[in-house]
Amino acid sequence: MNKNLISLLACLFFCFVQAKAQSSIYQIDTLQYQGTTKSMVNLVILGDGYTQDQLNDYVEDAKQFTGYFFSIEPFKQYSSFFNVFAIRTISEESGATHDCKAEDCVHGEIDLSKYPKRYNKFPRDHPVPVTHPKTIFGSSFDNGGLHRLVVPQDNDRIEQILKGHIPNYTQVVILVNSPFYGGSGGKWATSTVNFKSNDIAVHEIGHSFAQLADEYWAGNQYAIESVNRSQSADVNQIPWKYWIGQDGVGIYSYGDKGSPSNWFRPHEYCKMQYLVAPFCPVCQEQFVASIKRKSSPFIAVKPALESSMTLDSLQKFTLHLAKPSPNTFKLTWLLNGETIATDIDSIYVDPGMLTVGSNELKVTIRDTTNLLRNPAYVNHIDSVVWQLDQVTSPDLMAPVRTWGDTLETCFGGDQVLSVKKPVAGVNYHWYETATGKLLGTGRNVFVQNLKRSSYYQVVATWKNKQSAPARVLLKTLEKVERPTKIRVKSGKKKNQIQLIVQDKSDARFNYIWLNADGSPIYEWDEFNGEYVRPTGTNNILTLKRTDSRRKVYVQKVDLETTCKSEKTEVIF
Repeated sequence: MNKNLISLLACLFFCFVQAKAQSSIYQIDTLQYQGTTKSMVNLVILGDGYTQDQLNDYVEDAKQFTGYFFSIEPFKQYSSFFNVFAIRTISEESGATHDCKAEDCVHGEIDLSKYPKRYNKFPRDHPVPVTHPKTIFGSSFDNGGLHRLVVPQDNDRIEQILKGHIPNYTQVVILVNSPFYGGSGGKWATSTVNFKSNDIAVHEIGHSFAQLADEYWAGNQYAIESVNRSQSADVNQIPWKYWIGQDGVGIYSYGDKGSPSNWFRPHEYCKMQYLVAPFCPVCQEQFVASIKRKSSPFIAVKPALESSMTLDSLQKFTLHLAKPSPNTFKLTWLLNGETIATDIDSIYVDPGMLTVGSNELKVTIRDTTNLLRNPAYVNHIDSVVWQLDQVTSPDLMAPVRTWGDTLETCFGGDQVLSVKKPVAGVNYHWYETATGKLLGTGRNVFVQNLKRSSYYQVVATWKNKQSAPARVLLKTLEKVERPTKIRVKSGKKKNQIQLIVQDKSDARFNYIWLNADGSPIYEWDEFNGEYVRPTGTNNILTLKRTDSRRKVYVQKVDLETTCKSEKTEVIF
């Protein structure tokens, strides 16, 4: 065969293999899902230096990093705004490229067998063997003259995989399967699986996600104004002026000579300066602000936001929200600019509340977290709007009663009358039907000491409108007569006394005995080791005899309705 033809076929075969590899579809593990990718911050993790046989290790490493990430504030409070996906990218060989040419590289070999399998406790500054594995992104140590600077080299491949798997990513982390300490920033936050490398990636996310500056002096080439770095020491001009005096925030010089002395930072102990530190309040505020810019608290709303809709019956409007923990959101529902409800995720709207023509139902969210101080962030409002177009404005609908039009209660007992599906902004007035007496206002009303069956009614009011009344019968059950014949006698044992109810026996009733303070005297269940309510008649109570007089009470209980009689006093 012609040599040129052989070369051509070899080239075509190589290009085919490369194209196939480039177009590979990798499995995606969803480590955290909070809502649609369009409204969430999408944190995507890629693995470099993991072979096919090491993919389960990769997923465990991705989970470990995710857990660490969400243990840090403010990500911990705002974790519900994040989706986390791990793409199982496969490398031909394991590890990372390491020439050990940087001046700070420790030469030599190390026995990894004595360390945990996943390197999470592998110490720093140990000898690093020279390695040149074939990995999917070509991550390598010794960049920029620094041994710890680990950088993925094939950015085009990273872009291609992201585009083919999760194109709407927000932040990317590259996990490099090497036990040695290292990482980097830039477009991709990169970290080896050394347990101390997590902080490198988190620090670098500060740059790429929140546009934070280093709070250590990295050189004149990085000396630019930022939200946490300024060349001005004027307390009225610096970007973090709203934080001065709070939680250690001040104006601190980078250094005492040369360029560093002309630049200032907000804190003396921040993760943007020291990896082991937490983020300072100024940096946390920027993360929160960035989360809000890159996501939406409205994961879903019902009904869907259409161009307009018309209400012809009671309509429920519902929000599915991402919320901080603890929840610091202040929600306000407005109908045509008037507040009708606050701090609830769903409401009902009555078509009788709407005017003829165009109406607007709006929900606003303001975050009251103490992580925000800058007025530009504090006053930020997220909102959604439904347009409601009405041809007519009908009367208010009659309220729907919880439990229907009849409700039972015990003789002498209490009851609560409630509106089912209460409408936001509407007032409810409750009356006794026979007398017209106002019982109260609100979504429910408390009625006490009922001695007879009666009708009650409720009407809804909105501005100058009033609904037709909705009536409910409050039916009082038959009175349970209290016990009258109580015999006191000696018990079977010398130190016992028995109290016996001698009323006519009826299987529908039993008795409850009470102490003077109203606490029940229950039977001791030896098997379960606790006091239990008796299941039998319980008409006999055996007590320990004492020298002093004692007082107890007994009530008769209807087993079918659980209604009780008045108490009968027994002194012995």
